[in-house]
Amino acid sequence: MALLAFAATGCAILKPEPSGLGEDIVVSSSEPPSFEAQDVDDKEITSDLGAPVDDEGLGVQWELQKIYSDSVRGSVITIKVHNKNDVPLPVDAIKEPTLERANGNGGWSKVSLLPYDPVANADVAAPGLDEPLGAGAAANLQYRFDVAPANLWNSRLHIGNVTWVGELNL
Repeated sequence: MALLAFAATGCAILKPEPSGLGEDIVVSSSEPPSFEAQDVDDKEITSDLGAPVDDEGLGVQWELQKIYSDSVRGSVITIKVHNKNDVPLPVDAIKEPTLERANGNGGWSKVSLLPYDPVANADVAAPGLDEPLGAGAAANLQYRFDVAPANLWNSRLHIGNVTWVGELNL
């Protein structure tokens, strides 16, 4: 008799009564939030050029770190970027920087970016981001320009929505 009761109970375990749970569950997917740059006025930094600067347009913080002579020619400018967004910063969100130096006539002369060659410039990182920068992450960006560091004593460097003006050799 005990065996018969156990067999009857075991069948109930294997085929439970409907509970009503899960019958009205609807599965939906939503797109993850995406990065969107904001249109803001540029910030011009003329003092304490090495201090972090917030760029509200891109949702990042920039920090001009250093300039040094390239092993081939020109200068390497290193800028730290810290993503303050809740979403990754796409590779194409950061455009190439521009560099100008005083021309001695009251104006500015554009300085050319040098092409990147991983063989010739093995000691320099490829310019810009090589993959999206995660939320809260930071990276050092390096750019090569066709000018000696000593000639950057009166210069303008622009990236994102920030322009540093003055002696860029920190």
